[in-house]
Amino acid sequence: MEGSRAAYLTQSRGPAWGRASPENVIWLTFSGARGTETECTMGLLSGTAAYDRTRILEAADRAAARKRRRKAIRLYRRVLVVEPGNGDLLAKLAPLLAQRGQAYDAWTSYRRACRTFIREGLAERALTSYREASRLLPRQVEGWLAAADLERKSGRDADAIRTLIQGRCHMRGRKLRPQAIYLLRRVRELDAWNFDAVLDLARLLGRTDQGEEAAILLDGLASRCTGVELRRVRGAQWRMTPTLRHTWLWLRAALGARGATVRAPEQV
Repeated sequence: MEGSRAAYLTQSRGPAWGRASPENVIWLTFSGARGTETECTMGLLSGTAAYDRTRILEAADRAAARKRRRKAIRLYRRVLVVEPGNGDLLAKLAPLLAQRGQAYDAWTSYRRACRTFIREGLAERALTSYREASRLLPRQVEGWLAAADLERKSGRDADAIRTLIQGRCHMRGRKLRPQAIYLLRRVRELDAWNFDAVLDLARLLGRTDQGEEAAILLDGLASRCTGVELRRVRGAQWRMTPTLRHTWLWLRAALGARGATVRAPEQV
């Protein structure tokens, strides 16, 4: 190149402009009449030689395979600047972000990827990504809900119920109690008297200001089960309201399962 129109890029691995790797590009400004810094930038983004998509993705894949997550994230994001709606790249980026503890960015990438898959008619691909999100971000309740919704829409209600109950198991502690309650309510939409879900829901409600609803659920559950399950329900009722009546109901359920006969206590 010559005169004021001379411009070039230097980088550590490749002497030629046409083979310059975008990983190491040093940007210089065109000083002549034919180009500006903005045009140079736009040229890279629009697919000129300096933006080599294949080489960037190959480098990103190698970095991810070697657990060099930070580098892989940077390279995937470089391509996503040009292709923001690429579901495949978003699905590759999301687990790397999750593994680096960037939960919000990871979930955002999973959600964008899955929405893209659904628009393209790839529901199973979206379900796989949501399941991965639930595994890597177990306290992200939206991941469990989204996976269960896709399973329900495909006619797999039993799978949806298992997904919701599994999600509830990760919602421990007072801060996550509302999410646990919501997941169990969603189970009831698919199976209104699922024993484990209803008993768990009643116990959680009993620890809040929703004890009346919990009592109704336990009464309904008691009328639908026998044996060991009934004993568990009566025990939950007694722990919630330790009255004489509930003590007797629990004893009758406990001993009745063994063939014993228990007389009702006199009313006090």
